[in-house]
Amino acid sequence: MRILTGLVCAFALTAGATPVTFDFTTSGGTVGGGSPFGDTRTYTNGIYSVTASSFSLPGNLAGNFTTAQLNQFGGLGLASCNQNEGASCGPPDHQVDNDVSIDFVLFKFNTPVDPINIKFQPFGTHDTDVTYWIGNGAGLNLSSIGLSGLAGAGFGARTDSDGPILTDTSRTVLLGGGAGNYLLFAARLPGNNADSSADYFKIRSLSVDTAVPEPATFGLAGLALVGLGLLRKARK
Repeated sequence: MRILTGLVCAFALTAGATPVTFDFTTSGGTVGGGSPFGDTRTYTNGIYSVTASSFSLPGNLAGNFTTAQLNQFGGLGLASCNQNEGASCGPPDHQVDNDVSIDFVLFKFNTPVDPINIKFQPFGTHDTDVTYWIGNGAGLNLSSIGLSGLAGAGFGARTDSDGPILTDTSRTVLLGGGAGNYLLFAARLPGNNADSSADYFKIRSLSVDTAVPEPATFGLAGLALVGLGLLRKARK
């Protein structure tokens, strides 16, 4: 009885985990991957980590994702230089943008999480409309697929979030879409009533809820509840 009750308590504690925030403004993270296109930056907060990388698609969204250079700007955050812009590109292209090519930043978490919100800010005065997807999968290689391949790679539906026109202030977008181990975040894609203005921004922070029980935890909790029911029945 004590063991079964303990399992239920353990499940309850797992479900009450504290949100975790990754701050991209004060550190460049641990740099890895290729150079300059295909590089990665890993950020850690306690036992949780996220590895960021960047990609691009042409404005017509054709073809497979192409690796880009992920940059970090002290005090400002993460941004991307795609291969059309060139490595270490200058302003305003040294941001996540959709001017000619569309920039994407892929976040890979070391364990499934529930993304809560993401904060970003333009360098200068620009539109800051965005598109994102949340996914679950293993061994993801964006360079081997295009936009139409995201669903088959475990990503959910596309979500668009439009902000004010021409701003120099930060935006925080609440992320819906459930739990996953990937977040793909981009400057606004065309379609779905997108405006014609180019969007530019640097990603400042990302917050996630870690209260995502593993399947094994669900199984233990289920066994505990079944066991409690059997014990009560036997006593009666």
